[in-house]
Amino acid sequence: MDDKLPVSAIIVGYNEAQLLAKAMTPLRFCDELLYFDLGSKDGSVAIAEQYGAQVIHHQRVDSCEWIHEKYATKTRNNWVLITDPDEVLSDELINEIKGIFNGDLPLDNIGAITAPWLFYFKNKRLTGTNWGGVNRRVLLVHNQRFEFKGLIHLGRKIRAGYLIYNIPFTGKNFIHHYWMASYGKLIEKHRRYLRNEGEARYVNGMRTTPSEIIKQPFRSFRNSYLSARGYKDGATGIFLSLFWAWYETSAKIRNYKDQRRDGDKGI
Repeated sequence: MDDKLPVSAIIVGYNEAQLLAKAMTPLRFCDELLYFDLGSKDGSVAIAEQYGAQVIHHQRVDSCEWIHEKYATKTRNNWVLITDPDEVLSDELINEIKGIFNGDLPLDNIGAITAPWLFYFKNKRLTGTNWGGVNRRVLLVHNQRFEFKGLIHLGRKIRAGYLIYNIPFTGKNFIHHYWMASYGKLIEKHRRYLRNEGEARYVNGMRTTPSEIIKQPFRSFRNSYLSARGYKDGATGIFLSLFWAWYETSAKIRNYKDQRRDGDKGI
């Protein structure tokens, strides 16, 4: 019996063959699987093809937001599932998604569905820091009720008149996010993000001042290490909280440079 749902899954990857099979296995319930390869040399394409994915070769971009903006409205189905090679949907979460599409939730006015999202650093689940605990992200969107823009971390928005449904966390129904496998990967990826972070914040109306920049490293470290209980992750918690302070301060500096470029002095 064909138990596939009218859902198109989009997954974007670059040299992540060691993760891809584990990420694609749970997606077999999707009617369409699209894999956008950004120039991998490690066998990722062959793995995607083994799982029946349609492979689209694309020039390398700094983040998947650019792919989503261009292709999310060109899928076979209106409902689109967005995921990454380092993410694995739990069986319990998939069962909930199947229930939703089989009538457990009226979808007429729903534009997006979010799911619980748990982060791992070097294969160890994070308890604290800015990334630890139970987070949440948009997992499924209706491509006529939701908008993607090519803006790093800020390019997703539900259209007016539609609602977001949050799948309640029950303990096992979440996305395993095998976020960073090494310190080197963490630094490389966030340096790439920073190339666009300042502009994305500026376009979204975010403004800052020199005094805010000076305060930011202390504020970010406090929020990650104390408020978000980074101390529960030991030395990793200290490192990630310092890293978050560096990243947020760097992003604010770039945001401010974009303001100065356009003659906007901020608030």
